[in-house]
Amino acid sequence: MASVRSLSSRWLAITLAALYVVVSAVLGAALLVRPEVPSAASPTPSSPTYVAEEDSRPTSTRPHPVPRGFQRVSGPAKIQTVIPVGWRIARAGGPGAMRASDPSDAGRFIGYGGARAAGTDLAAAHVAIETQFADRATDYQRVLLNRATYGGHPAIEWEYRHNDGSGLQHVCALYWQVDGIEYFVYASGDDNEWSRMRPVYDAMVANSRP
Repeated sequence: MASVRSLSSRWLAITLAALYVVVSAVLGAALLVRPEVPSAASPTPSSPTYVAEEDSRPTSTRPHPVPRGFQRVSGPAKIQTVIPVGWRIARAGGPGAMRASDPSDAGRFIGYGGARAAGTDLAAAHVAIETQFADRATDYQRVLLNRATYGGHPAIEWEYRHNDGSGLQHVCALYWQVDGIEYFVYASGDDNEWSRMRPVYDAMVANSRP
């Protein structure tokens, strides 16, 4: 009788152990396939409203020999830079700004100038300018908006594309502040032919002062 009772107890223990294994396996499988409950969703990032940290090329305004095919010019607030020989110079619409265009292609032009700065925070000012421009421009695309140092002075380099009505234009601009004056140089040209305008912009950056 005792042996029968012992056998029954052993059988019950084996049955319970097997049932535990089956239940554990089923529960484990359920946990493996159960989708994870997401935490509170992060807000969708808004349009860029920032300036990247300093990583731009402009670092110096030391005088360079005038590149071949360029001429030195002066402008508002005593800015000096270089432009391609033969380009037509005219006063631009805004104060303290000059513009020069390629006589063979009006879609290729540059600008330069200087005027009293509205404030000392270049980054905040140009984020606001970009926002206003993007609101009224067609097909605006930021390429970069970076802090820079130009001749030891705080600077901003802004590169973007937009459709001016004749097609997609590519623009590069450098702004820097010296003694409360904000100076700038920029170049604009057809996006498909930007490789022809980039050297013009680079020459201006390398040869501008103060």
